[in-house]
Amino acid sequence: MASLLNIATLSARTFQRALDVTSHNIANVNTEGYNRQRVEIVANAPQTSGASSYGRGSRIDSIERVYADYIWRQQLQATSLYQRYDGALANAKSVEGVIAANDGGVQTFLQRFYDSLHNLANEPLSNVNRQMLLDEATNLESHIQNITTFLNDHQTQANAQINSLVDSINEQLDVIQRANDAVFRARDQGTFPPNDLLDQREQAIMKLGELIDVRTFEQPNGHIDVYIGNGKLPLLSDNTRVPITAERSPYTDENRTEVYLQISGQKRVVSDLISGGQLGGVLDYRKNMLDPAQRELGLALNGFVNSFNLQHKQGWDLNGNVGGDFFQNLNAQSIAHRDNTETDGSLITVQFATPANSTLPNGLFDEIALYQPRDYRLQYDAGIGAFRVYDHETGAPIQDSSGADITIAPGSSQVVDGLEVSVATGGYADGDRFILKPHEQMLQDFRRVLDDPNAIATRGEDPNNSGNPAGDGDNTNVANLANLASRPLLYADAAGQPSETILGGYSRMASNVGLYTYGVQISLDAQQNVLDQVTQRREALSGVNLDEEAANLMRYQQAYQAAAQMIQVSNTLFDTLIGVIR
Repeated sequence: MASLLNIATLSARTFQRALDVTSHNIANVNTEGYNRQRVEIVANAPQTSGASSYGRGSRIDSIERVYADYIWRQQLQATSLYQRYDGALANAKSVEGVIAANDGGVQTFLQRFYDSLHNLANEPLSNVNRQMLLDEATNLESHIQNITTFLNDHQTQANAQINSLVDSINEQLDVIQRANDAVFRARDQGTFPPNDLLDQREQAIMKLGELIDVRTFEQPNGHIDVYIGNGKLPLLSDNTRVPITAERSPYTDENRTEVYLQISGQKRVVSDLISGGQLGGVLDYRKNMLDPAQRELGLALNGFVNSFNLQHKQGWDLNGNVGGDFFQNLNAQSIAHRDNTETDGSLITVQFATPANSTLPNGLFDEIALYQPRDYRLQYDAGIGAFRVYDHETGAPIQDSSGADITIAPGSSQVVDGLEVSVATGGYADGDRFILKPHEQMLQDFRRVLDDPNAIATRGEDPNNSGNPAGDGDNTNVANLANLASRPLLYADAAGQPSETILGGYSRMASNVGLYTYGVQISLDAQQNVLDQVTQRREALSGVNLDEEAANLMRYQQAYQAAAQMIQVSNTLFDTLIGVIR
C-alpha cells in the first residue's frame, strides 16, 4: 500500500514538472534565442526484497536544452558576416550616389572646363572666352570643394560610427560578463543545467556578433571566453574584461578614429584585425572604398593640376609674359606619430617633382604617370641615418626604378612615385614615424590661383625667334592645353607608358566605387541566404513547435491525471483496510 502511494506521488510530481516545462516552452514560442527544453524521465532504482525486485516509479533525470552547438556557431558567424555586409553597403550606397553620378559630377565639370579651352583655342583673343575659362575653373573648384566636404563628412561619420559601435560592444560585454557570473552560480548551486541563463548568454553573444566578429570558448567552470581577430585577441577571458576602445589614430592630426585593444600590456591598434559585424563593415567600407576614393580622386586632380600648370608655363600671355601657375601646386606636409621624439610634421613635405626631361616636349609629363593612389609612411632608421619609405597601408617598402628601397637622408629629397619628398634636418630618433597623404591633401588645396584673363598663356613660341612669344592671335599653347583632355597622363603601364587620361582617371575611381558597392551587394545577398538556411536549421531543431508541445501537454496531463487516480485508489484501499480492522 505504501509503495503504491509513493509511486503515485512521485509520478504526479514527475508529470507536474513535465507540464511545467511544456508550458514554459509554449510561453517562450516567440522569445528570441530560446531553445526548447525537454524533460528526460527515467525509472527510479527498483526495490529488491529477497529474490524479487519491485519498481519504484519514475523521476526527472534532467531537463535538457534541445540544442546543437555547431549550429549556433554557424548562426553566430553567419549573423556577423551579414551585419558586416549590410553595414558596409549602407555606407557605400551613399558615397556611390555622389561619386558615380554622371549629372553634376566631377567628370561633367572637367569636360566643361576642357570645352572652354577649345573655345578659347578657336578665338584666343576673345575676352569672353578667357573669362569663361576662369569661370569654368571656378565651377570645377567649387564642385571639388563640395565633393571633398562630402567625403570628409563621411570620414567623420565613420569615426562617429566606430565610436558608437565600440560603446555598444562594451555594453554587450558587460551583459555577457554578468551572464557568466549567473551561470557559474547556478551551476554551482543547482541540480539541473541553468537552461534559461544559457539561452540568455548565448543571445547576448549573438548580439555581440552583430557588432563584431567573435569566437567563443567554453571553460570547465561554465564561463565563456570571447575572442576577436579570428580567435587570437581576447575581449573576455576568465570573465575578466580586456579593454577595447575607440580613439584617435596614433598620428593625432590625422583626424581618424581607430580601434584599440590591450595586448601584452600595451594599447595597440586592431582595426585591421576586425572582419565581421557592423564594426567590421564600417572599417571595411572606410579602408576599401572611402579611403581609395579620396586617394584616386586626389591623384586625378594632382595629374590635372600638374599637367595643366606645366603646359601653361610653356606659353606666353597677352602681356608677353611666360605663363605661370594656373592652379595651386601641391605642397603637403607630413603628420607625425604621437610617440615621436621629433613631432614637427612640417619638416617633411611633398610637392610635384621637377620633370626629369623638362627640355623635351615628350618627357614633360613623365613623372605624372608614376603617381600611385597611396599614402606614405616615413620611418627613421638611425642605423643608416635616413628615413625608409613605406606604403602606409600595406607596410611594403617603396622602391625606385632600379628596384632598390628608397631612403631619404635629413637635409635631402627624393622622388617617390613621381612626387618629390623633402626632409629637413631635425632631432630625429630611431623609429620616428611620419605619414604623407599627398592625394588627399590635393582635395583640400585644389583651387585656381590665376585671376587675370590676360595672364592666360595662350600663345606658343615664335618659330622664327626662339625664346620669344608668337603673335597675339597665336593659339599654340591653349590648343596644347585643350589637347590634355585626350592625352594619356596617368597610371603608367608595364612598359612605363601612361594609360589613362585625366577623365579616365576619374572614371577609374568612379568605377571602383561602383564595383565595391556591387560586390558588397552580391556578398550581402549570398550571406542572407546562408543566414536564412542556418536559422531555419536552428528553428527546426531547437525552436518551439506548438503542435508538438500541445501533444506533450495532453500526454503529460493524462499521465498526471492517472497518477492522481492512483493516489485516490491508494487512499480508498487504505480506508477500506482501516475499516476492516475496526
